[in-house]
Amino acid sequence: MSDASITQLVNLLTVLLALAAGTRLGYIVASRGTARDIEMLEKHFESSQQIALQQHQMQLEADNQRRTRQELKESYEALGLWLHELERTFEELYWGSATSRVDAKDKVRRVLDYRPWEVLILPAHMAFSEFYWTSDVRTLLRKLDGDYAKFLAQVRITMIESEDIMPDDRKFNPGAWAARGELLSSVNSIRDQARRDLGVR
Repeated sequence: MSDASITQLVNLLTVLLALAAGTRLGYIVASRGTARDIEMLEKHFESSQQIALQQHQMQLEADNQRRTRQELKESYEALGLWLHELERTFEELYWGSATSRVDAKDKVRRVLDYRPWEVLILPAHMAFSEFYWTSDVRTLLRKLDGDYAKFLAQVRITMIESEDIMPDDRKFNPGAWAARGELLSSVNSIRDQARRDLGVR
């Protein structure tokens, strides 16, 4: 083998070694870059997943708050309707006790003679609504019992007095009027508290 051939062979071997080293070096650099890229992708995926979970949780909480607010509103609407019915009953009792109309007096007698306390018992369909009312509202509702008892006592007095008097001689009963005012004031206090609970000004 001549010196030229050996030189060419050495040069070729050098080129092959340089190519092999370059390929290996390129592979190492590429694999490190790929690992870095994969690591960056994993971090990006994890942060995107956390953001999606947080947004989902926020949406669930917002939906829950909206549903609770709606149920609260419905429970206070039911209370408002019931208070309106109570007010009408109180007025019928008051005016019925003082009137000369037989049908109105008979209605008052039915309430007075047959479980008068049932007027203040919540209807069964409202039982679930009570869970949403604040303790302030429930306290005011309990106070209504006492005011109602005073009112009924005055209605009874008016009824008894009106039985013994001719229609033209009927006198105004200031005690019944005052008891009616206290009772209606208690109803309005419950409404005011309900408005505060709902954030209505």
